[in-house]
Amino acid sequence: MRKMNHKIYEYINEPSFDPALRKRILEWSSEANFVSFLNINSEKILKKLQTAKEKEDKYDVGLELYIGFIFSTSSCMVDYEPTLSIPKNPDFKISFDGLSFYCEATRLRNKIEGEISNERMYKKCGDIICKKVLQTVPNEINIIYIRNRVIAPDSVDLVSGFENLVAWARTDPDEFSKKLNKYKIASIDEFNDYLARVSAIIIPEEFEGRFIPVIWDNPNANRPLGQKIRSKIEEAIKKPFKYDSEIKNI
Repeated sequence: MRKMNHKIYEYINEPSFDPALRKRILEWSSEANFVSFLNINSEKILKKLQTAKEKEDKYDVGLELYIGFIFSTSSCMVDYEPTLSIPKNPDFKISFDGLSFYCEATRLRNKIEGEISNERMYKKCGDIICKKVLQTVPNEINIIYIRNRVIAPDSVDLVSGFENLVAWARTDPDEFSKKLNKYKIASIDEFNDYLARVSAIIIPEEFEGRFIPVIWDNPNANRPLGQKIRSKIEEAIKKPFKYDSEIKNI
């Protein structure tokens, strides 16, 4: 079996390292393709883990490693944080059989104060969209993978988030422009261009007490997924994030 980079192995086995995240990395490392992904990107991954001071920050890195796991073990070439000629580089470029797409990964942290209303959840989805579209690549297929620990949005929240953003831009452009300034988006037209780059979003749907990732297609995407890429994504997202009979996940 191919061995994990020794510096990563030593770091995740330090007593202070989160045991749940350690367990997942070690479980994923039973797959040679994931170990190759770790070793190729060892310096970058080690730095991310070491500079992630809070538990939630490390779990954010854990999600990125999970994306590396599910696609590297689905016969894909996974380029982690590829360098491109855009202001913010995407998290991943995924390639297979002469096809490629880009992937952004994000976690909703569960420290949300107060009652979680439908309106608050779809607005949270809208905030995610505004933030992550900045790392999409023009004229390419782009997906966003959303994961959450406890309280999950679903595709209804996501659609509401999209519709809310579009309606807000139309009915109150001055106020909406203030929101865009927060994300350094110059205009509503530029924002609409960003939205059209998003081909699909992977979002958890609750089914029999479990959250199952499903694909939501952006009806206004410049470049839809296409059947081969869709099938590859479906193959990858079937791989579980957690193992055994644990109740909690990260």
